[in-house]
Amino acid sequence: MDVVSAILKPVAETLMEPVKKHLGYLISSTQHVRDMRRKMGELDSLRHAEEDHLDRNIRTRLEISFQVRSWLEEVEKIDAKVKTVPSDVGACCSLKSRHTVGRETFKLIEEIESATRKHSLITWTDHPIPLGKIDTMKASTSTPSTDHDDFESREKTFTQALKALEPNNTSHMIALCGMGGVGKTTMMQRLKKVARENRMFSYMVEAVIGEKTDPIAIQQAVADYLRIELKESTKPARADKLREWFKANSGDGKNKFLVIFDDVWQSVDLEDIGLSPFPNQGVDFKVLLTSRDEHVCTMMGVKANSVINVGLLTEVEAQSLFQQFVETFEPELCKIGEVIVRKCCGLPIAIKTMACTLRNKRKDAWKDALSRIEHYDIRSVAPKVFETSYHNLQDRETKSVFLMCGLFPEDFNIPTEELMRYGWGLKLFDRVYTIREARTRLNTCIERLVQTNLLIESDDVGCVKMHDLVRAFVLGMYSEVEHASIVNHGNMHGWTKNDMNDSCKTVSLTCESVSEFPGDLKFPNLKLLKLMHGDKMLRFSQDFYEGMEKLQVISYHKMKYPLLPSSPQCSTNLRVLHLHRCSLRMLDCSCIGNLTNLEVLSFANSGIERIPSAIGNLKKLRQLDLRGRYGLCIEQGVLKNLVELEELYIGNASAFRDYNCNEMAERSNRLSALEFEFFNNKAQVKNMSFENLERFKISVGRSLDGDISKSAHSYENTLQLVTNKGEISDCKLNELFVKTEVLCLSVDDMNGLEDVEVKLTNPQSSTFCNLRVLVVSGCAVLTYLFKLRVANTLSKLEHLEVYKCDNMEELIHNGTRGSGKETIMFPKLKFLSLRELPKLLSLCNNVNIIKLPQLVELQLKGIPGFTSIYPQNKLETSSLLKEEVVIPKLETLRIDDMENLNEIWPCELSRGEKVKLREIKVRNCDKLLNLFPHNPMSLLRHLEELEVTECGSIASLFNIDLDCVGAIREEDNNSILRSIKVENLGKLTEVWRIKGADKSHSLVSGFQVVESMRIRKCERFRNLFTPITTNFDVGALLEIRIEDCGGETGRFNESKESSQEKKTDILSEEETLREITGNISNVAFPSCLIPSFHNLHKLYLKKYEGVKVVFEMENPTSRELVTTHHNQQQPILLNLQELYLYNMDNMSHVWKCNRYRFFNLPKQQSESTFHNLTTIHVYQCKSIKYLFSPLMAELFSNLKNVHIEWCHGIEEVVSNRDDEDEEMTTLFPQLDSLTLKYMNNLKCIGGGGAKDENTEISFNNTTTTTVFPDRFKLSEAGGVSWSLCQYSREIEIEHCPALSSVIPCYAAGQMQKLRVLRILCCSGIKEVFETQSGMISNKNKRGCDEGIPRVNNNVIMLPNLKILEIVACGGLEHIFTFSAIGSLTHLEELTISSCDSMKVIVKKEEEDASSSSSSSKKVVVFPRLKSIELSYLPELEGFFLGMNEFGFPSLDNVTIKKCPQMRVFAPGGSTALQLKYIRTGLGKHTLDESGLNFFHVQHHQTAFPSLHGATSFPATSEAIPWYFHNLIELDVERNHDVKNIIPSGELLQLQKLESISVGDCEMVEELFETALEVTGRNRKSSSGHGFDEPSQTTTLVNIPNLREMTLDLLDNLRYIGKSTQWTVYEFPNLTSLYIGCCKRLGHVFTSSMVGSLLQLQELTVRYCDHMEVIVKDASGVVEEESIGKRNEILVLPRLKSLILDDLPCLKGFSLGKEDFSFPLLDTLEIYYCPAITAFTKGYSATPKLKEIVTRCGSFYAGEDINSFIKIKQEEFKNDQDSH
Repeated sequence: MDVVSAILKPVAETLMEPVKKHLGYLISSTQHVRDMRRKMGELDSLRHAEEDHLDRNIRTRLEISFQVRSWLEEVEKIDAKVKTVPSDVGACCSLKSRHTVGRETFKLIEEIESATRKHSLITWTDHPIPLGKIDTMKASTSTPSTDHDDFESREKTFTQALKALEPNNTSHMIALCGMGGVGKTTMMQRLKKVARENRMFSYMVEAVIGEKTDPIAIQQAVADYLRIELKESTKPARADKLREWFKANSGDGKNKFLVIFDDVWQSVDLEDIGLSPFPNQGVDFKVLLTSRDEHVCTMMGVKANSVINVGLLTEVEAQSLFQQFVETFEPELCKIGEVIVRKCCGLPIAIKTMACTLRNKRKDAWKDALSRIEHYDIRSVAPKVFETSYHNLQDRETKSVFLMCGLFPEDFNIPTEELMRYGWGLKLFDRVYTIREARTRLNTCIERLVQTNLLIESDDVGCVKMHDLVRAFVLGMYSEVEHASIVNHGNMHGWTKNDMNDSCKTVSLTCESVSEFPGDLKFPNLKLLKLMHGDKMLRFSQDFYEGMEKLQVISYHKMKYPLLPSSPQCSTNLRVLHLHRCSLRMLDCSCIGNLTNLEVLSFANSGIERIPSAIGNLKKLRQLDLRGRYGLCIEQGVLKNLVELEELYIGNASAFRDYNCNEMAERSNRLSALEFEFFNNKAQVKNMSFENLERFKISVGRSLDGDISKSAHSYENTLQLVTNKGEISDCKLNELFVKTEVLCLSVDDMNGLEDVEVKLTNPQSSTFCNLRVLVVSGCAVLTYLFKLRVANTLSKLEHLEVYKCDNMEELIHNGTRGSGKETIMFPKLKFLSLRELPKLLSLCNNVNIIKLPQLVELQLKGIPGFTSIYPQNKLETSSLLKEEVVIPKLETLRIDDMENLNEIWPCELSRGEKVKLREIKVRNCDKLLNLFPHNPMSLLRHLEELEVTECGSIASLFNIDLDCVGAIREEDNNSILRSIKVENLGKLTEVWRIKGADKSHSLVSGFQVVESMRIRKCERFRNLFTPITTNFDVGALLEIRIEDCGGETGRFNESKESSQEKKTDILSEEETLREITGNISNVAFPSCLIPSFHNLHKLYLKKYEGVKVVFEMENPTSRELVTTHHNQQQPILLNLQELYLYNMDNMSHVWKCNRYRFFNLPKQQSESTFHNLTTIHVYQCKSIKYLFSPLMAELFSNLKNVHIEWCHGIEEVVSNRDDEDEEMTTLFPQLDSLTLKYMNNLKCIGGGGAKDENTEISFNNTTTTTVFPDRFKLSEAGGVSWSLCQYSREIEIEHCPALSSVIPCYAAGQMQKLRVLRILCCSGIKEVFETQSGMISNKNKRGCDEGIPRVNNNVIMLPNLKILEIVACGGLEHIFTFSAIGSLTHLEELTISSCDSMKVIVKKEEEDASSSSSSSKKVVVFPRLKSIELSYLPELEGFFLGMNEFGFPSLDNVTIKKCPQMRVFAPGGSTALQLKYIRTGLGKHTLDESGLNFFHVQHHQTAFPSLHGATSFPATSEAIPWYFHNLIELDVERNHDVKNIIPSGELLQLQKLESISVGDCEMVEELFETALEVTGRNRKSSSGHGFDEPSQTTTLVNIPNLREMTLDLLDNLRYIGKSTQWTVYEFPNLTSLYIGCCKRLGHVFTSSMVGSLLQLQELTVRYCDHMEVIVKDASGVVEEESIGKRNEILVLPRLKSLILDDLPCLKGFSLGKEDFSFPLLDTLEIYYCPAITAFTKGYSATPKLKEIVTRCGSFYAGEDINSFIKIKQEEFKNDQDSH
């Protein structure tokens, strides 16, 4: 017995342990509840203390403990659980209930104690946040970090990376580097989230690169983010399209882009996505990348200081992370855990995976895990950790699901529904008998894998993801025989033979680069085949499925031509067939009906048009998915015969017939899942049975709206009903409400939701208890939405919209006897929208306490019954919210079209601390007087963005009363408002109105973080704040935009009526203000206002009516007001960088200053004013006479860009007309770009000089009389006066007709920096570079040259000029003098065009006899000149007419076009060894060794009879270096006189011709002129190579090198080359032919030409109204006359693409009796060719053509194109007849 007792005693003790535990729950339940309440109270005290500490540190800019946020979230979750426990458990008689409460409270006590212990670990430093970290802190406040990113080491890294992303940081590329699994992607996602919340970038683009870099895939990822469709096939073309998009959306550099590349293994070329690798190239972007290899980052251009290392966790952080997930405090386990953590080496993914694996495991599992990883280092520990976690998975199913996830590409969002289907097909789930059960089992497996960190939850709901390290581990397991698989989703160019073929069980491939699968592949054990992204080039062998008898799952995704399984071998075991996003329109799917064991069939989002009746043979089919196909036709009998069908997904059913509906109704009683639209067949709903549905999306009377779904892969039970309540009851759709998660109702006769609900047995519940989304609209008689009982059951509701319910009076109805003490709570409601409810008066009339604890966004529109949003007191009835309404987390408030709204908050607000709004947008509220109450700073603590539009009664946004004692507390001055936008506020006079500012000199600092101000269309707007003398802190303000403000009756001349509306105290305040500020009504920024904007970077003013002066630098009447916070004079607008002034009609001065007061300040104080101004744009400002005075110009030492356009009043850019004599210094030394356009009165660019006269000075023994005060004295070395253009790097001048020269003579020798000079359409210019003679001719003219000293022998020096372009300057006769060209050592491009008077480019200078001989022998070299273009110069005689020789060692591009007088380039000769071609009006020609050494006797530029109308050939043509015999590119555009392009006499001279492009030549009738049958001009052809005379033999015109031909917009073209008995054309190497808009062209080729088209690959013919055939019979006879001709075969051996578009008369490709063969044709597109009857009269062989694309879509080509055309024509005719 003792032995038995010894054995049984421990057994009994072991068995009693759980019994004691559960009895304890029952007996001690009351004590547990009391202990829980007490401990929760203690924890609440700790929480409130931490929240206060957190708020205090936010307000005072102190550092925040990285641990506190996650701890507060944890406590909040515990508190929510505690509140669900009933307090009076002792009164409960149910033992079961008491046991449940006892167990729950016991667990909650453990959680509370755990949270209390964690609280002891929280540490606060309370250190001030560094200046550069303030924005980071703000971001962090709204973005709590997750996982291991909240540790101190990570916070520093995160802060560094975020700071690098800030706009003012110069880092162009930022890299997060570190080993795999260290947390780079997690940190990148957090950075992206913060950047999005803080609106740091206008656009964000993300692409996961992966181990194998694929530029095409990267381009597609970028395009997907930007919503661009990339149809281009080549990488450069796709890059160009992306580049165009970036430029078009850059907003001239205003928009900022963030490009994120995750997991970069190899260098990625930014050019591939359309971006320059260098910054400041027109698109403002930053690149954030993550990589394991720092070298790759530096190769991509990341600077060393921008490579941010994401390191391993410290020992303390690693242990903390482990404890966070393992959740155990057992000492022995903690000791083992410490060792395990150390073995994980601080690698977060390993630590978290081990913790999740060991959570709730016994000690043995912990010891085993430690033994598995004990001997591995940092490089190999991760795979061992995953192996440990894998082996710790409890069941085979979960392991199998885990391995299945490795079949998908890297970083793929893996749809769980797809995993379920694969698992069903592979029979992975034990004892699972329905699809619904399989889905439940799969979700259980997924949950387990996520818990163990082997899978990651995806942002895309309904999907999971796998870390690349975990995926690498899975791929390693695939090499084992047990799990043998072939997986390749990289660059797979062909199939690689594998030893695993025999044992392979799964194949998963991306086939983008694969063209063909080998025919000898055998996979006898293959069970799953998954192929993705196969294009039309992919070919399958016909026996592809041979030997795959065990195949159970086939999944094709985005396969252009999937091979449907039809072999008998597949029918035995195949259970799942997926055809997703495949082009099935041209395939016959009937063969699928032979797969009799098929159980899951999906055509989702594929191009299938018809479900054939053979699908009805699938008697075992359980799931049929037909979503994503509009107008799908299902043949009769299909649904009826699917007797085992459990789930049916159809979506759009617009093509459903009555028999389809009847069959579906017959099957409905068995369905557990249904997705269907009863749109056009509402009556059929009554026949349906919905009682077994557990999964559904059903709409009645409308289409299914997917916008309210969480994601494309998520599935929520959805009902969208447009009907009446009788139909809902009759159809029993309301029985589904209890299972519905998304409900959209438009029920016109419904009084409340109770009208359509089903009464449940539990009176405290409702049928709407599971709703997440509720949208109610168009309910005409609805007076309330639901009663109090129903409202309190909506515990899961997150999204509520109510709109267009004309009779709704309240949202929630509590009857007439409500006490008002009841409480309504929507615990999860995040979004509430109430719109167009004209009778709504309250949320609930008889209930005051409404709790919306999670509400984040509130939208109100078209509700006239409310005068305010927040109430003044409890008695107020016209406010939306009662005083007891609690919305603690509201972040976004949007108000629109509230016609009676007077205020949002009451004038006196006592609870602003409860408001956490981040964004307010108000629109179209004309009666709204006060947007905020007085002194609203307490409301602004969390507000970041404010936008107000079309509110005509608002006079000021913020009213601040400094006289109100204690109204503004110190903590109220810490708002985070960053952006203010107002538009169309008719009465707005200022943004801030400060009362009592004249009595208080204290700093108003509640808005010191505002960064952007935009004010538009506000007629009465005066100033940003008044009084303007207020000491107001907007120190962070970076940008001000004021547009369309002021006005005649607005800002400066208010009407009497509007003045009378103002109150007496405001009038007296304005009078006082005028006395203080003086007469500054026409000044945008008076001197007393400017110091407030000391950090302003950008100022944009447009149509600011009444403004005459932008900046008043010093106003004597208010000088004493110009002080800063420290009462010291500071530099003015030191940080201003960009200034834009548009349409400022009354502006006479940009800067107006009192020089004695402003410029006599101490030098160290005034020298930095405007120091950082780099850009000035002035546009359409008609009153301004000049931009700079010399005195002001001195300040702009960093000015880089000046752009002035359409300012007709400007006579000179710099003028001293308003300045007195002052000592001058160098001006604009950093100027890069000067642009002057459309300025009719501009006489000179930079003038200035004193107003004294008759000062005589002498240089080089030459005396001239001029104005020359002391400050302009020049040194003996030839000093020069100042000029705006003197330091410019780029000058562009356009349409300035009064300008006589560009570069003044006194500056011509000092243009050291000029690189680009463009002058366009300046008819008055006589000289580009002013010479002494030009100066003398203008000496009597009054203007900007008045008073400037002239130097007789000035020298033009342009040592850095690279580009010179002069167009349409009719007064110019030359560009340079000979003495000037010696300095042009860097000139690269020279373009002179349309200058009617231009005679030479370089002009000879008058020389004495002694120097002429030596001068003429001088060789002039342009060492870097690469391009010369001389075009449309009717008087040009030559480049230079002297005898000097010219050398052009770099010249490789010359264009000479329309220069009829040009007889010689340079008589002295020229050398251009690199020049191989020359371009003329005819095209591109090759050159022989003579190069540019040509000499014309004739006046004609080229012998071009057809184009120039000549009837004979010039006798001297052989002396001309360009003609048809050396023509390689024919390019003729916009010539409206020529009838023939190539004369018949030159047809045999086209041996070098490679391309032809002729466009917009309306008179052209023939491309190749027809040879004459009688003796004519060809007999006298000077070349001797033409047709001498008519002969009895046919002449063969062979153009051997012609490859491309484009003919476009040739309205009268009748023939490309008219075949006659004398002439036959051959184009043996033509590869591409495009013909468009050639209305009279009747055919393209004759049959005799076809034989020569051996290389033709692309043929496109569009918009040719009279085109009848493409290939015409050589004899000219058409079909009816071709009887008796020999039936020959014409072959186009390389033709791949044929496009025929909008050819209304086209009858066919060819109507002769010839047969055609197109062995490579794979693209045939035919659009709008209604007259086509046949493709060819004979047979057409197209072995590779699978589809024909038409305007109606793609269709299967079949064996014969003619049959296809015949069928389509019959269908077209039937459609026409039916209409």
